[in-house]
Amino acid sequence: MRYVIALAAVLAMAGFGGAYGQTPFTPATGPACKNQSKEGFGLWTCPGPAGYVVRFADEGNIVSLTIAPKRAIEKVQGPTAQWRGAGKAFGDKVQWIMRAGVPRAAVIRTWSRVGDDEREVQELSVFAVNGEKACLFGAVEIHTDKANEAALARAAQAAEVGCPEK
Repeated sequence: MRYVIALAAVLAMAGFGGAYGQTPFTPATGPACKNQSKEGFGLWTCPGPAGYVVRFADEGNIVSLTIAPKRAIEKVQGPTAQWRGAGKAFGDKVQWIMRAGVPRAAVIRTWSRVGDDEREVQELSVFAVNGEKACLFGAVEIHTDKANEAALARAAQAAEVGCPEK
């Protein structure tokens, strides 16, 4: 019995079932995703939890992603985020922050080109999810001390605050 209580305490401190709630991972590429790419234009949609999907687009130097319920992905006006891609552009998985079984935030590793010198930046991009609307909430540079923990904390904040009203 003590072992079970100790294990529960360790898991709670690690963020499992604690302040961050559920944080499942889903693929950002691979066989679970639906590939709709054409010559010179990458386009694929990957499943997320609770009926949500992430649509990825790669035109070469401009990349984007869109987060929405699967039933609404075709109706979304413009991507959730768009940037100058670099390197791989997108990580291999998406981490979701769930509240009451519904996605409220997502984190994905991204690569971009910034500045006049077009240096490559690798970040953990954080998105807030409000039903059919999603937005870029912030990012944590990958070389930041404890970047994964910082991004997860930012995602927990995004899950509570959501996207700004426009």
